Amino acid sequence: MNREFIENMILAKQYERDAFLSLLSPSIAQHVQVIEKEVKGMIFDLAKEWAIDISSAVNAADKEKNDDTDDEKKVKKVAID
Repeated sequence: MNREFIENMILAKQYERDAFLSLLSPSIAQHVQVIEKEVKGMIFDLAKEWAIDISSAVNAADKEKNDDTDDEKKVKKVAID
């Protein structure tokens, strides 16, 4: 997508948020802002946990792959008489 378009969409959403908050009473607007901060924090924590889970899964897969190749290297040829 065009960078300018994305910037304009973000700006439009900010204006939409400001318009919504202006319709509310100041005390309720403060509560909405607190809730918004908490939800952002929860989403950030969730994304962080997912990233950790994905990286640990990738590390486990890489370790398993390396273990498989190590096993192949340990195989020795045995002569049977």
